[in-house]
Amino acid sequence: MKKDLVILTLVLLLAACAHGKTENFPADVDTADAAEIIIIRNNNLFGWGFSLDVTVDEIVIARLRSGEHISFWVEPGFHTVGISKKRATVPCVQGQKYYFLISVQYTDFGFEIERISNPKGEHWISKTKPVE
Repeated sequence: MKKDLVILTLVLLLAACAHGKTENFPADVDTADAAEIIIIRNNNLFGWGFSLDVTVDEIVIARLRSGEHISFWVEPGFHTVGISKKRATVPCVQGQKYYFLISVQYTDFGFEIERISNPKGEHWISKTKPVE
């Protein structure tokens, strides 16, 4: 019994550490006709040990650890970017970049996602690692 509990705990810990792009990551978009979305997770110590699910239009596309960012292209139109129950919807325009920052908030969930300005986004990208 004790051995089963240890194995289950280890499996859960490994699952919480999984990160990177999922099989649903948007890849088949013509970049000439698309908008770019960059999602950045700040490198705060809170929540450092686990990954957050990143969703686009309600589909998990990646799992980000503290200090990581992803970039991808979407067709023009409204798109919803989120983490768990927190979401932001933006009308994406061809040729434009949209930056979102995941940061620690002192709420019941503990994290927030917000759209940030392009200069602030470029600053955060210089401080984080891309997920390949």
